Amino acid sequence: MVQLPSFLCSLILSTVSASSLSPRQSTATQISTQKSIENLAMRSNGLLLATNMASSTLYLIDPIAKTTKSSIVVTGASGLSGIGEIAPDVFAVIGGNPGKSVYKVDFSGASPSSSLIATIAGAGNMNGLAVLDPDTVLLGDATKGQIWKLTISTGKSEVAIQDKTMQDPGFGIDGLKYANGTVWYTNLLKDSFYKIPVDSTGKATGTPTAIWTNTMGDDLCFGPNGHVYVSTNSGKNSVVDYDPVAGKESTLVTVAGATSCAFGRTDKDRDTIYIGGSGGVYELDVKI
Repeated sequence: MVQLPSFLCSLILSTVSASSLSPRQSTATQISTQKSIENLAMRSNGLLLATNMASSTLYLIDPIAKTTKSSIVVTGASGLSGIGEIAPDVFAVIGGNPGKSVYKVDFSGASPSSSLIATIAGAGNMNGLAVLDPDTVLLGDATKGQIWKLTISTGKSEVAIQDKTMQDPGFGIDGLKYANGTVWYTNLLKDSFYKIPVDSTGKATGTPTAIWTNTMGDDLCFGPNGHVYVSTNSGKNSVVDYDPVAGKESTLVTVAGATSCAFGRTDKDRDTIYIGGSGGVYELDVKI
């Protein structure tokens, strides 16, 4: 991105096996009743963007007023999933059901606009999206068990990484994020979470390392404390906080059907995690 969100901080993670977890913080506060949220992204103005795989509407949530409205209907998309900021207030979002297309949604003008970046005919069902640089996104293909690389300015795509850890006959690679030369990804139905080193082009420079292999992981986000937060969907109905220094994880909070998370970007909510779930969107102040 031109201006990286604050959560893309330096991360040094070690391998750990998931263990029996119990919540360590209070119940999260519901800020939206919009159901079946798939993915979240924070705008720099403090407003939250939310996607739904069954809707072409990109929802806009005000965490302060606790209101939800349609920000824009992405024309041509029958559903929306992974989303990431590629330039100030400009986002790339996966569209389609199954996801085969990537759209640009621009909030930098007087009114929001959307346009098709590319349709990847060879894709199966892309779900997770990670921003590699201002002109490149990585896309996790859950049915083909691979990561696509898409150049935004040209619409050119190619398979960047393919590995058995990303595969599952039903739904494999799901959550996908990039930071500082490392790609982090979950395999939803194989209850696993991995990292893999990559070069500046998104190609793997090593083999995957398993962080855990016995806890369901959906989407993930990076906290300002350098921790990695992983939503566990219906596996544990929670968000797991992985501490890279201690080399262990704990359940941050319980949220039914937790699918996604994002940290705030304003001075008032940088320590607040927003969580998408089956019953709505929630917020929790993280004790850092």
